[in-house]
Amino acid sequence: MRRLALALLILLAAGPAAAAQHLPRLVLALGDTSYLSEDAVAEAGAALRTDLGEYALEEYSLVVLANVPLAAVPGEVLEGLPDFLGKGGSLLLTGGPGAFGSGGYEAVAPFLPFRLRGGADWRASPFKPVLLLEASHPIFAGVTFQTVGTFNDVNPRPGASELAQYQGGGTVTGAKFSSPLIAEAGFGSGSVLAIAFDLGAEIRGGWGSGPQFARNLVRYLVERSPLQPKPRKKP
Repeated sequence: MRRLALALLILLAAGPAAAAQHLPRLVLALGDTSYLSEDAVAEAGAALRTDLGEYALEEYSLVVLANVPLAAVPGEVLEGLPDFLGKGGSLLLTGGPGAFGSGGYEAVAPFLPFRLRGGADWRASPFKPVLLLEASHPIFAGVTFQTVGTFNDVNPRPGASELAQYQGGGTVTGAKFSSPLIAEAGFGSGSVLAIAFDLGAEIRGGWGSGPQFARNLVRYLVERSPLQPKPRKKP
């Protein structure tokens, strides 16, 4: 009983700071959120939101831009990304016909672990396996990739960690350059992870390991971020 009373006294003395520890982390997902279930996000100790609501951007651990044109991203999110990443936030970008060059991402090019080639970059190519360059990375745990035939045709970025490629490189045009599919880079104190294929479409198309891959991504990026919601005063 004495230990319980002491614990209660410590909790009361800590006040809002202690209460903040029990608030879930926050994930802001914009665009095609079909591959992010609330259960998957909850496994990472977070709650899924599709708008900022009453929270500031710096209270979110992870921001996801999922095949969403940059013009459709709210201005307060877009303008706040440099500060968000500078404070340690995590950013996940997933590809598709509305992402990267095809989505007008030139304005956020400094954050990207890919280099954009300019203009529309969503390509159809022969279906080939995904080549893992860092198979031990936590995002690949328990995941088996299927062949990929459509992706955003981007360049590697010097200094970024390229995690996976379209096997064989090149595109339907016959060029022999490398075609990165997954890459990671730091910006400020934050982390940016980019996927150059349409994750939502691949999962809806029957990729069995897709949901596990999405869970791994969220868990990894939430855990890397120190940002969390501030305590709210009770009404």
